[in-house]
Amino acid sequence: MKHFILITVLITVSLLQVCKLEKQLNPRKATITGDISNLDKHENKNWIEIIHPDLFSQKAPIKQVEIDSLGHFRYEMEIISPSLCWGIYNKWFPFVISPGDSLHFSIDASIWSDSISGDLDKGKYITISGSDNKDYKSIISFENWASYSVYTREKSHETNNAIVNNTPQEFKVYIQNREKDVLECIKRFGSKEKAGKLYYSVLEEEIKYRTLEDLMQYWGENPYQNGKELKDSELPKEYFSFLENYGMDNQDFFVEGKIGFIRSLQFYLQFQNSHERETFLDIYEHKEAAKTKDDYFKNQASYIHSQTKGITRDLSLNFFALYNLDKIPSKSKEIYSSVSDLIIDPYVKEQFEKQFNSKVKPPIEKISNDEYTVLDSVISKYSGNVVYVDFWAPWCGPCMGEMPYSKQLKESFKGKDIVFIYLACNCTVNSWKAAIANNDINGVNLLLSNNDYGTLKRRFGISGIPHFLLINKKGKVINKNAPTPSDDNIKTAILELL
Repeated sequence: MKHFILITVLITVSLLQVCKLEKQLNPRKATITGDISNLDKHENKNWIEIIHPDLFSQKAPIKQVEIDSLGHFRYEMEIISPSLCWGIYNKWFPFVISPGDSLHFSIDASIWSDSISGDLDKGKYITISGSDNKDYKSIISFENWASYSVYTREKSHETNNAIVNNTPQEFKVYIQNREKDVLECIKRFGSKEKAGKLYYSVLEEEIKYRTLEDLMQYWGENPYQNGKELKDSELPKEYFSFLENYGMDNQDFFVEGKIGFIRSLQFYLQFQNSHERETFLDIYEHKEAAKTKDDYFKNQASYIHSQTKGITRDLSLNFFALYNLDKIPSKSKEIYSSVSDLIIDPYVKEQFEKQFNSKVKPPIEKISNDEYTVLDSVISKYSGNVVYVDFWAPWCGPCMGEMPYSKQLKESFKGKDIVFIYLACNCTVNSWKAAIANNDINGVNLLLSNNDYGTLKRRFGISGIPHFLLINKKGKVINKNAPTPSDDNIKTAILELL
């Protein structure tokens, strides 16, 4: 008995020491305000979108912020570190914000004018004040330049092709060469701008995690795109040598690629645990129908815990639990208990519990007559079909960027029991019809009234567009935040419902 008590005390002391040694996240609010001039000359341009790194988001969060009748808007976010973010108001524009910062945007709505197109001087229409940090301005200058030269859609397609066609070693060399080229660009641009330490830190972190995210993505995407099953996606151990130099408790900067990388890492670690691989694959393929042992989730969580540390450990466990909860909600108790004592950081634990509880106890949906929308009518009409819903607008850059992928997705399921519904919002009839004609948007096209869109926003927790829903053949909404057409996960999700 004495030995047991001594061991318990030693374990408790060890955990306390870990808590003290590990730096805890310190989230703080950052505020963005803005004024839009000439708004009265541009009808229905009363939304601005903000994209910023979110530790707990399942995808890059696009927050839609309403502009009031006087042209004012305000947005608050909780961030951990200096963050590279993007605003979208017809044109994309980068900005950097730190915890505690207050930035103010002054934007001329004339940026929507039909005569303005192509590579315009955004500085004439968008100015940002509130930060005197010269490095912030250098970062913005680099990102504006890079969006037309380094981070282009063509470069993204090139990377996707390399994932499909290259061997593991060839892909690794390709990605590392790409990283080297971009780092050289950052260095040359910084030298010209006489930039300081923050400039290099933020931009080098961004490309570092773009690289890590792509290297991890190859593991799952290459077999999938080449018609192989996940069980056959074992790669040589030397391929993952890049993980040896990854700082698992680095909290200096959080960029979008870092979250994607950690999410991919925990998925890979579940697969890598050979003792539980068979059950992992069973869950991946059969969800609730999978046969799980009583200690499966505990064993997987312990394995992830042993292979990671610091913030990477806590976020990996968070994503692990939420992934499995989506797959097997009936095992919520076992999933929660497997990670609850392993997540150390108080902020991560708090956010994890909020997300977990919202999934376990979703609000009961009762659709009253006042809340009945055109979408409910369409779902009823197409009962017996899988339904993929796209909330979009002609003025929304990311929305229009998804349309070519949506067309390809639709073509890949031609002849299957699936209906694609496009719900436009916050736009005029003329702009809606023109966008459909100019972009060949074929499917069920509907223009939402303001009342319908408001109702659907509340019902599905829509904070910005594009936003997607996935509905099964019985008319039940399976995923209120479905993958985008450009995300290859959507194909798997649809196939599971057909």
